[in-house]
Amino acid sequence: MPPAVRHSPPESTPAHVGALPAAWYFDDETLQVELRRLFDSGPSYAGHEALVRRAGDFAALTGEHEGQVLVRDAEGVARLVSNVCRHRQAELVSGRGRTKRLVCPMHNWAYDLAGKHVAAPHFDQLPCLDLATSPLQRWNGLVLAGPGDAAADLAPVAKWPELAAGADYDLVRVDDEVIDLNWKLFMEVFLEDYHVGVVHPGFRNFVDVRQLDAEPDTVRGERFFAENVGVNWPLVKAGSPTFARFQELLLDASRGHKPPYGAVWLAYFPNMLLEWYPYTFVASTYWPRTARETVVRAEVYMDRRIVDERQDLVEATLAVLDEVTQEDLNVCYALSRGREAVWRRGGQESPGPYHQPMEQGLEQFHRWIRNSLG
Repeated sequence: MPPAVRHSPPESTPAHVGALPAAWYFDDETLQVELRRLFDSGPSYAGHEALVRRAGDFAALTGEHEGQVLVRDAEGVARLVSNVCRHRQAELVSGRGRTKRLVCPMHNWAYDLAGKHVAAPHFDQLPCLDLATSPLQRWNGLVLAGPGDAAADLAPVAKWPELAAGADYDLVRVDDEVIDLNWKLFMEVFLEDYHVGVVHPGFRNFVDVRQLDAEPDTVRGERFFAENVGVNWPLVKAGSPTFARFQELLLDASRGHKPPYGAVWLAYFPNMLLEWYPYTFVASTYWPRTARETVVRAEVYMDRRIVDERQDLVEATLAVLDEVTQEDLNVCYALSRGREAVWRRGGQESPGPYHQPMEQGLEQFHRWIRNSLG
């Protein structure tokens, strides 16, 4: 595992350096620049290999991959193809399922799972209009599209034992929603540990918050920041009823053994949040529609053995994820309201200093944005 990063005392950090102007959270012209320079410059998350586990499995995508479908073809290869018929442009499939062909619900034009046009009823000759396909990259079970090299970007974190274990996951839930917030707020709250002790009564008792304020185990690259947080062991009294149930079932499922970690967090800029918890992996992506409106997609995967044998732990895990997510969302709205007030007053109040080490990830995210926007 990479060594923990050592930090100088908080007072050595200059105030106000790098924080973003309040206007950048509300201005649509700024968003258009962000889309071109941030979102178009690197890989984007299309799904996890477990999303389409068997040949014939498909999953229609949303957000930045709206109008595309992830499929596993007859040879077992995961592919990203257009989900729009080449005839009258109807959507081919929705949701998730299993099929031998992608068939248009309007005229029964059909395509194989590699996107090749195979049927056009009542046409004397097949027009041979294949579906557009996108090249894919793979990293640690993730399937990504777009430019850049995810394996190279994330090489510094790839050897962490927690990520190299190669857990066998099953998808247990997908959440898609549109939230009235700027996309950057989700990443900012995710990247700072300063709020954990205040905002998350259940989570702060589960993980070792002393580690967050002392010697956090972090690793970073040009466009990512990762952190490994230990479990507060032995597990103390739970900070919420939801976590009490979760901790009880976790101890039972692990036969009293200490989990290898409490949480591993990986932010892959600009909009991928990847989280590992005991027996659990969560992939969240954020796609801005406007400066004030964001499409959020969260996929929750859990260890197949737990899914098969311990539905009680599955339900308890989903409950704690919902609790923590709602707590973070409340903070995002508070940040948005405050920054909008500053923006409407002309943006005269400057943000305060970054706490070191608990806001080092936030500082790096802001630095990456400023550097990328020139």
